[in-house]
Amino acid sequence: MAARTAPTVAPAKKTAARGEPIVKDVLAATLGELGRVGYHALRIDDVAARANVHKTTIYRRWPEKVDLVRDTLLSTFEDSFTPPDTGSLRGDLLAIARQVVALSTTGYGQALMRIAMTERTNGDLRHIIDSLRSAKEATRRQILERARARGELRPDVDGELLMSTMVGSIHHSVFSIGCAPRELALEPLVDLLLRGALVPAAPATPARL
Repeated sequence: MAARTAPTVAPAKKTAARGEPIVKDVLAATLGELGRVGYHALRIDDVAARANVHKTTIYRRWPEKVDLVRDTLLSTFEDSFTPPDTGSLRGDLLAIARQVVALSTTGYGQALMRIAMTERTNGDLRHIIDSLRSAKEATRRQILERARARGELRPDVDGELLMSTMVGSIHHSVFSIGCAPRELALEPLVDLLLRGALVPAAPATPARL
């Protein structure tokens, strides 16, 4: 009697554990798709393929596309932007300017600009942009309050206007003119803005003879 052969069992497929690594992969894939096609044309199927997960995994955590995009942009902002504290307003503004330039070449920066320039009339996106603006304004207020506490900033200066002028000038150079980030003269820009914002230095006291 021939020996019976044990049935062949196919190896079990590896299933990725749910958790933080998958969340990071999905958010990174969403960011890439936002930069590539924008919000309106973004498809969860494409995000899932790019993140190498099932789309049901995405829908379980983010039932609506707007939820996924909001988490992607807010978490990327938190990871990408570190509030500077250099000890001077000039140093803080230069640090912010360098971060803005660096972000403008990333998928995050490209996604934000695509949304701001072409899709901002979408109601869902307007809410996301407002959330991002609130996060940025809170960080800027901290920097400006420290500058006022150090006696650097004139009390009549609109700090938000100062920040917006600097960031807008960088965005104009990078996205409208096409200036390469390494070509931007950030120090002259910051110094130009500060000429009208800083408390004038006290005149030197003449030496007594």
